[in-house]
Amino acid sequence: MLSPDADLLVALRPLRSDDVLWLADMIADRAAIGPHNWGGQVDRAEVVARLTRQVADGPEVTVERGRLIVEVGPDGGDATPIGHVSWRGVHWGPSPESVCPSIGIALLPKWRRRGFGRTAQRLLADTLFDLFPIHRVQADTAVDNPAERKALEAAGFTCEGLVRAAEVRDGRIYDHLLYSRLRGE
Repeated sequence: MLSPDADLLVALRPLRSDDVLWLADMIADRAAIGPHNWGGQVDRAEVVARLTRQVADGPEVTVERGRLIVEVGPDGGDATPIGHVSWRGVHWGPSPESVCPSIGIALLPKWRRRGFGRTAQRLLADTLFDLFPIHRVQADTAVDNPAERKALEAAGFTCEGLVRAAEVRDGRIYDHLLYSRLRGE
């Protein structure tokens, strides 16, 4: 999918072995992962081992969970990995048809605030609708994350409302906003 930088295409692809080290570095570095994705110190060796197992096991892409690498590059040229998108299934009811992928994104600092996030999230929602018989994809973000709110809205997501006291980050409690995109939107 074409990005806001007209010369660069945004694509999503499965995790590969050559992604493991840079992605582990990103996950283990507060500045690289970003303040809204930082969950505290992690054991880098453990992250490398987990990502290596994911590569060895093959891409796990189900309605319940998955992770894809976000990359950008010129049309037909070498692509550069710039972050990852992931999702986990949220069940809104007991039937299998009530599962909803809840998506998230993390981009390296150099690639933020340039429109790549909105393009990747739009592409991820389109991909999930293509792969699975779902009717809804959702995302949430902290109210103090205006860049992500703007990216979700630009990706076609609608704000549904406030989720009170949803997150503890750095010892403080934050409200979140819940967004969704429905099939056909």
